[in-house]
Amino acid sequence: MKAMILAAGLGTRLRPLTLVRPKPLVPVMGTDLLTYWVHRLHREGFEAVVVNAFHLHGQMVKAVSERPWPLPVHMCVEPRLLGTAGGLRNALDFFGDEPLAVVNSDVICNVSVADLYEDHLRSGCPASLLVHDFSPFNNVVVAQDGRIVQFGDRPAPPGHDGEPARIMAFTGIYCLTPSILSDVPPGHPRELVPLLTECLSKGMRVRAVTRPPFFWREIGTLDSYRRVHRELSLREGESPGPLPAGRSFRSEGPAVENSDLSLRGFVVMGRNCRVGKEAVLEDTILWDHVEVKARSSLNNCIVTDGAVVEGNHANEVILGETGL
Repeated sequence: MKAMILAAGLGTRLRPLTLVRPKPLVPVMGTDLLTYWVHRLHREGFEAVVVNAFHLHGQMVKAVSERPWPLPVHMCVEPRLLGTAGGLRNALDFFGDEPLAVVNSDVICNVSVADLYEDHLRSGCPASLLVHDFSPFNNVVVAQDGRIVQFGDRPAPPGHDGEPARIMAFTGIYCLTPSILSDVPPGHPRELVPLLTECLSKGMRVRAVTRPPFFWREIGTLDSYRRVHRELSLREGESPGPLPAGRSFRSEGPAVENSDLSLRGFVVMGRNCRVGKEAVLEDTILWDHVEVKARSSLNNCIVTDGAVVEGNHANEVILGETGL
C-alpha cells in the first residue's frame, strides 16, 4: 500500500502561522502534521508515502530529506499550484496501477486509512470517500445505499430525488483508482470535487464510507488550531494517533529558569524554549526556539519559531523572525 499526503496548499485561512511554516509543518501538541501522518500511515502498514509541496516548498523539501522517517517519503514539488486532483495526477507514477490512498495534511483523525483502503479494493468503485456527520462542514448528499449524489456548498435537501438521503461532511481522507484521473492533463490545475461531480454526471459510482463515531478535526483556521489544542489537552492521555494528549508541558532542551513559572490551562512548548523567572503562561502554544522574558504574561497566545517575547500579551499571534 502507498499513500499521498496532500500538502501543497497556501494555508490562507491559517495565516499568519503559514507565513512562517507551510501548513503541514505547523505543530499540533508539539508534533507537526506531516510527522503525524507519516507515522500514522507507517503504523497502519503503508510501505511508502509521497508528499506534494508548493507553498514554502523549501521547508518541505528540507523536512522530507533530513528527517529519519520510518518509511520512504518521496517529494513532488509543484512549479505551480495544481489543486487536489492536479496534484494527485502529478504523482500518479508513484502509484503505478495501485489505488491511491489520500489524506489531507490539515486534518487529524483516528480512522484507519488501511481499513478504508481494503474496503475500497473490495468495492470495485472508482472512488471511496470517508464521510461523517459534522454539521459545520456538511455539504455532501449521500443516498441510503451509500452513493454520493451531490457535492456543493448548498446541497439539495435530503430526499430531493425521491429517495431518503443524508447530508454529510467529507473528511479529506479517501481512496481512488488511478483511472479516475485519466482525463486530467498532466501539469494542469484541477480540483477533486469538480472532477468527482463530472464522474457522477457520467453515471459513475462514488461511495461514501461511514464508520462509528470517530475523532476528526481540521486545523484550517486560528480558531480551530487553538480549539484542537484545548480539546486534546482534556483527553487525559487518549490521543488520535501519534499525538500527545492531556494537559501538556512539553519541552526539549533548556526550558525554565526556576520554579516560579506559572502554568495555567494548557501550555505546549516546542524545542529549545526558554522561559524566564515569574512568567505566567495560560492556554498558550510556543513553537521552537522561543524565549519568554522574565515576568512576562501570555494568555491565549501562539508564538512562532524564534520569537523573543516580553511584557503582557493576550489573544495574540506573535511571529518570530525564523522558520524551522
